[in-house]
Amino acid sequence: MAQGGNLRYGRFGLGVLALLFLAAVGLVNLTFRGVRLDLTEAGLYTLSDGTRRVLDAIPEPIRLYFFVSRSGLADSPGLRSWADRVEDMLVEFEAGGGGRLEVSVIDPAPFSEEEDRAAAFGLQGVRLQISDEPLYFGVAGSNAVGEEEFIPFMDPQREQFLEYDLAKLVYTLSRSGEPAVGLISGLPLTGGFDPATTSMTEPWIMTSQISELFDLRNLDGTDDLLDEDVDVLMLVHPKSATPGQLYDLEQFLFRGGRALIFVDPLAEADPASPPDGMMAGMPADRSSNLEALLSHWGLEMPAGTVVGDARYALRVSEADGTLVRHPAYIGVDLQPTGSGDVVTAQLDMLNFAFSGYLKPLEDAALDFSPLVSSSADAGFLDPNMLAFTPDIGSLWSGFSPGGEPLVLAAQLSGTAGSAFPDGRPAEPASDEGNGGGEAAGPLAEAKAPGESGNDEAPLPQYLAEGEVQAIVVADTDLLSDRMWAQAQSLFGQRLISAFASNGDFVVNALDQLAGSTDLMSLRGRAAFSRPFTRVDELRVRAEAQFRRTEDQLQQELANTESRLAELQESRDDVYALSLTPEQEAELEKFTSQRLRIRKELREVRRNLDASIQRLGAVLKIINIGMVPLLIALGGLAAALFRRRARRRGS
Repeated sequence: MAQGGNLRYGRFGLGVLALLFLAAVGLVNLTFRGVRLDLTEAGLYTLSDGTRRVLDAIPEPIRLYFFVSRSGLADSPGLRSWADRVEDMLVEFEAGGGGRLEVSVIDPAPFSEEEDRAAAFGLQGVRLQISDEPLYFGVAGSNAVGEEEFIPFMDPQREQFLEYDLAKLVYTLSRSGEPAVGLISGLPLTGGFDPATTSMTEPWIMTSQISELFDLRNLDGTDDLLDEDVDVLMLVHPKSATPGQLYDLEQFLFRGGRALIFVDPLAEADPASPPDGMMAGMPADRSSNLEALLSHWGLEMPAGTVVGDARYALRVSEADGTLVRHPAYIGVDLQPTGSGDVVTAQLDMLNFAFSGYLKPLEDAALDFSPLVSSSADAGFLDPNMLAFTPDIGSLWSGFSPGGEPLVLAAQLSGTAGSAFPDGRPAEPASDEGNGGGEAAGPLAEAKAPGESGNDEAPLPQYLAEGEVQAIVVADTDLLSDRMWAQAQSLFGQRLISAFASNGDFVVNALDQLAGSTDLMSLRGRAAFSRPFTRVDELRVRAEAQFRRTEDQLQQELANTESRLAELQESRDDVYALSLTPEQEAELEKFTSQRLRIRKELREVRRNLDASIQRLGAVLKIINIGMVPLLIALGGLAAALFRRRARRRGS
C-alpha cells in the first residue's frame, strides 16, 4: 500500500514538474520576446551599424517577399541551408525595421498564384539538375508608391555580401528614381568626330552599359557640378583642370556628392593617339593628374611613372603579328585575392594599359583603402621609353620588379579641410587675352540675384571642410573597348561580348558611390561555411612546385629540340635520316632528364596527398577523440573532487 502511494506521489510530482516546465517556457517566451543572442564567431546574425541606419531611414512602409521553392530544395542540403540563412537575415531586417519593413516568405508552387506573383515581379524560375520543377530563389520588394526592385537569384557565392545586397535593396526602395551620374571626360566616351577617318564614332561600350543602369548626363562644364540632382561625378582624364574646376569638385564632394576619378600617366586612348593604337610618335604629354587636390587629401600618383608587371603581363601583337608579353599591359587576376569589398567582389580579371599607381602620403587626411593592386612582381617603366621604343622585347631588358604590390585603384573616405581656404581661386588668363578675373573669395559673401546688374543665381555657400567619398583609378585605358569587350552587329542589334571585368568594375564602383554612406560602410561578412584553409594552402603550394618542375621540363625539352636542330643543320648531309653520335647523345641525355623530372613530379603529387591525409588524420583525432577525452578527464576531476570532499567531511 505504501509502495502504491509513493508511486502515485511520484507520478503527481512528475506532472507538476511538467506543468512548471511549460509555464516557465511560456514565461520566458513572453519575457524575452525579440531578444536575440548571436554566438557565431563573426556575428553572422548581427546587423551592422550601417544597415541599422539604412533601416531607421525608411520613410514609408516597404514590403519584401522572399520567393523560395522549398520542394525544389529537398534534394540539395547546401541550397536548403543557404535558404534558411537568407530567411534568418530577412527576419533580422524586419526586426530592425521598426514596423516600417514587412517580410513575407512565399513558396511559389508550380501553376499557382504565388508563381504568377513571382513572375510579375520579374523573377524567373531556374531549372537545376536536382529537380524537374522550376526553382524560384529570389527576393523582391515594393514601396508605398508602387516602385519595385528585385534580386533575381540569391547566389550562394555572394554569401559574404548577403547583408549588403539586402540593405541595398531596401535603400533603393527608400529613394525614388535612378541615380544621376554626371560625366566629364577628356576622352570620347560618348562618341564624336574622328579626324583620322573623318567620320563620327559610336559611344564606347562602357558608356552604353552605364546608361542602361544609371541616369547618365554628359556635363559640358563644371558649373553643373553644383546641381544637387547629380549623385556621382565620373571624371575621366582631366588633362587641363583649372584651380577653379578643382574647387568646384571639392565643394561638390563637401555637399554630399561622390566622385569616380580616372587619372593616367600615359593615356593610350587619348584622341590624339595614332589610329593603330601604337605608341610610337605620340605627343609628349598624354597624362592627367589632379595633383593639387589629391596631395591635399593625402594621395599621390607619381608623375612620369608607368607600372609594369611580370606576372600579370598580357600578350599583345607586334607589327609582324607575333604575340609577345608586354609589361605595361596588365591583366590583374582578382580571384586569388578574395576581396571583401563589394566593388571587386566576384570579378575575374581587370585589364589595364600604361597604368600609374597610387600611394598614400604620411599624415593623410582621408582613409586610403586599396581596391585593385598589381602583383609583387611589379616595377616601373619610363613613359618616354614606351612612347618611342617599338621593340617590346627591349622593355624587359631594363625592367626590375620591386617585390611589392602597387595600388592601381583605391577608395578614399573621411573628412578633410578645404584645399582652397580663401574660396574660389582666380582663373588663369585665357589665350584670347580676356583675363582670368579676380579671386571670388569665400562664396558665403556672394551677392544675391540682381545686385550686380544681372539675374544670375547666387553662388552656393562656401564650405571650409566636408566629407569626401571618392574612388580613384590610376588608368583611363581600362575604359576603352579594346581592353575588355568586343561589339558586333547581328540583324541590326549591337551584341557585346566581354572578355574582362572592366565594365562590371566601373558599374560596381558607381553603384556603391550612388548609395548612402551607410551602404558604403558595409563590407563582406564572413561566410557561414568554413573552408579548409590549411588544406587549400598545402594544395596551392604543391601545385606551384608542380608547375615550376613542369616548366623546367618544358624548357629543357625546348633546349634539347633546339640543340638537335642545330646539330642537324651543321651536318654536311642535312637530309640524312640517321642520327649522328652527337644527336644520339643529346637525345639520350634529354630522355634521362625527362624521366628524372617526371619522377620528381610524381613525388610532388605524392607528398601533397600525404600531407593532406596526415592533416585529415589529425583533424579526425581531434574531432572524434578529443571531445570524449575531455569529458572523461572532466569526470575524473569531478570524482576526485567529491572523494576529497568526503574525506575532509569525515
